[in-house]
Amino acid sequence: MAAEHATANNAHSDLRKLAGGLAIVTGGGSGIGFAILEAAIAHGLHPVIADIDAVAIQEAKQKLQASAEAAGVRLLGVEVDVSSEASVQALQASVSEKMPDTPISLLVCNAGVGAGGGVVTARDIDWDFVIGVNLKGVANFARVFVPKMLAQNAPGSFVATSSQDGLCAAQGVYGVTKHACVALCEALYQELRGQLSVHVLCPNVVGTNIVKSGTHRPERFGGPTPSSAAQDALVDRFKQYGMPPSRCADMVFAAIESGDFYILAEAEEDPGHIYNQAKVRMDAILNRGRPFRPPSKFIARVFQPGR
Repeated sequence: MAAEHATANNAHSDLRKLAGGLAIVTGGGSGIGFAILEAAIAHGLHPVIADIDAVAIQEAKQKLQASAEAAGVRLLGVEVDVSSEASVQALQASVSEKMPDTPISLLVCNAGVGAGGGVVTARDIDWDFVIGVNLKGVANFARVFVPKMLAQNAPGSFVATSSQDGLCAAQGVYGVTKHACVALCEALYQELRGQLSVHVLCPNVVGTNIVKSGTHRPERFGGPTPSSAAQDALVDRFKQYGMPPSRCADMVFAAIESGDFYILAEAEEDPGHIYNQAKVRMDAILNRGRPFRPPSKFIARVFQPGR
């Protein structure tokens, strides 16, 4: 990558320089991924909806078509299983074939699954599923796409969606993989030395369908798990109380512009909670403490209604 395209302090202070490039977003059919694609269109980027759910891709394309046409950008949708290197390579080949001369300005590894259970109770296949998506999915995209981005002689940004669970005392298989996602981004930032900007999004409760991600579980990981009434009710509370995905999208572009690496996407109803969780964990590390997650009335209202 030419020196003029290197970031200054991990920032692209003029987002207009990213316009005209591709925005490839996994989990782009709904939730945070869809919101990031909406924002990408507003910034003049060609949106690529990358998702494991073909129906979600088509629905997202219908919703984004008018804004894409108004912005004069091309809209693509490609199925991908992020846990499969071959599937990620196929996505890269498809995008390159359809838009061979367009640089990748934004790569967002947003696909994630909220599954797995406890460290002791999770089966081997559960570990494989959650690690495959939440960690290897990010690694697959880094290995397949980052070399292409470095060779394209254009500015670019790499973003991964972790969670508040990537910064606070971990819980369950999900928390373990989200810590690993943060660590991967930290390692990538140090490897790239400013050639691309790198950022990790760490939200708490967002109005998405993540708790039902098992409905798209690949067969090699045991196949789809049907949604339950309890899961449906939890999704409803996520969407009732959680921050809108558009807030996360705004924070992502603000971080690309400012250079912030850690994006603490706190709900407006729970200000300072992620910061406090990270501080409590670091204090425990530095002062011979024990793992502890400070309670949140807001999060309890979502996960334990009536208590």
